[in-house]
Amino acid sequence: MKYQILLIILLCSSIANAQQASKEASSPVELNIGNNRFGLQFLMNKHFAPASKFSFLSVTSFESTYNNDINNLDFINNSQVSYEIYKGFGIATGLSVNRVAGLTPIVGLEYVFANKEILLVLTPNYHLSKSKNIEGLALIEYKPKLSEKLNLYSRFQTLYNHNSETDQHERSYMQFRLGVVINNYQFGLATNLDYYGAAKIFKDNYGVFLRFNFK
Repeated sequence: MKYQILLIILLCSSIANAQQASKEASSPVELNIGNNRFGLQFLMNKHFAPASKFSFLSVTSFESTYNNDINNLDFINNSQVSYEIYKGFGIATGLSVNRVAGLTPIVGLEYVFANKEILLVLTPNYHLSKSKNIEGLALIEYKPKLSEKLNLYSRFQTLYNHNSETDQHERSYMQFRLGVVINNYQFGLATNLDYYGAAKIFKDNYGVFLRFNFK
């Protein structure tokens, strides 16, 4: 537990530094409203300084049913500090938390590629816990220009968390987004497919999303 507390302190310090020192990337916040649940997602991908090899990546997702049932509240966060070794590829350490596996420190690898049209994030990591979970997060966005003021917005995002101690699935999801970009707004259609525990209990959600990029 003391190592987890130390990592939390370091991550909080890193967030503050990243927010103060770097302005090269936006931080999108997304609201999605579906037939079964509503949710929020926050993404931060910041270098500590424009030329720094250190960066902070955090992907947070929250979902809830409309009847305020605490058993259906869902929260996932992956936050990590990475050091770039070569052209977007680096080593990372941080924290992972979800309602099935709980909170645990992680170590792993990270690859980030970004330009005006494409964002690609890959983060395979290993949980420093008794269960020795192996986890992978992948995210790809494609935003080609449709006109002078309009871009297509598409995203595929997936996470898989496997308990190597019991050799069982613990948590996974797939998310799909398809819409348009106007200035700092993205909106369109949303699909979330979630799986829980060794039995892979399935929950689906189909609806719309609205996303805003905070600079």
